[in-house]
Amino acid sequence: MTQPRHRYLQRFATTLVLAPWLALSLPNTAAAEVSAKVQLQDVAVHELHEDLRAYGTVEFDPQGAQTLSLQAEALIQQVLVAPGQEVRKGEGLLRLNPSSNDRQMLEQARINLRFAEEDLHRTESLLSRQLATNAQLATARQNRDKAAADYHALATRLAPLQGGVLRAPGNGVITQVFAKAGDLVPAGQALIQLQKGRQMRVVLGIEAEDLARVHVGDDVRVQSLERGSAVIAGKIRQIYAQVDPRTHLAQAVVSLPADSPFLPGSMVSAQIRLRSLRMPAVPDSAVLTDKGRPYAFIAVHGRAQRRWLELGPRDGHWQGIRSGLQVGEAVVTLGNYELHEHMLLRTDGQP
Repeated sequence: MTQPRHRYLQRFATTLVLAPWLALSLPNTAAAEVSAKVQLQDVAVHELHEDLRAYGTVEFDPQGAQTLSLQAEALIQQVLVAPGQEVRKGEGLLRLNPSSNDRQMLEQARINLRFAEEDLHRTESLLSRQLATNAQLATARQNRDKAAADYHALATRLAPLQGGVLRAPGNGVITQVFAKAGDLVPAGQALIQLQKGRQMRVVLGIEAEDLARVHVGDDVRVQSLERGSAVIAGKIRQIYAQVDPRTHLAQAVVSLPADSPFLPGSMVSAQIRLRSLRMPAVPDSAVLTDKGRPYAFIAVHGRAQRRWLELGPRDGHWQGIRSGLQVGEAVVTLGNYELHEHMLLRTDGQP
């Protein structure tokens, strides 16, 4: 019995001697701190271009529009064209006749001219026989000249009606027809609006709070709402600094090239390139969100520190920062999704 007990005591003593060495040789897992490998980049000032999205409608440029009217009262017999129709120079637009009142006036002017001419001839004959004076001859000539002027003025005014057809003065597209068959239209009333050429414009709706950032001359990229449509470059030509009560939007006008593929009335989207800004910016991969609030992590003494951000414009992969970060601070651009506050950071070259 003594021998086994002796061996037990011997083993116990050996364990006591080796225990400290065993403790030192084993890893202390409870004391190891978790770290994250990340990439850092200094916050720097960049020149950012901000785009504003807007929507609008294509229409003919009113600067190329011509409104057709007559200098005389007319009765519309037939309308030969419709809005959107292309017409050639000389093509008939309306069939019409002078009103009965104008026909009577023209006939009366013709009669007055004939009587005035006959009176002049008679006075000249009397003067040759010394039966009239030079003053009477001058009066007869004045009466004849006035009658002729009245007749020619009325005939010129009614000339477009004599053929019974109002014709296009040039090539173009009919944009509006104001008359219909049976109308008796007074002199000077608009009958047809003709768009010469294919000069187009886009009228964009702009939120009132964004209007101050839009300027005449700003570059615009216009695209149809149809997928895969071409992008057309233009410029802001006019800004209407008032709000449309129907849409609650202000308006900006964009000039388009004559060969643009858009049709009048089509809806388009536009990106307005606003004036550039210089501000601190970081790669967009550095910005995270928590319940809609943007934030980023920076490295402070090798540990992660969260910063809440106020964002500026975004240009490509650069995100402008209005507040929350200072120029020169090291922001985490990669490996930030698993970070938490005060977490130990590792970079390339660190174990």
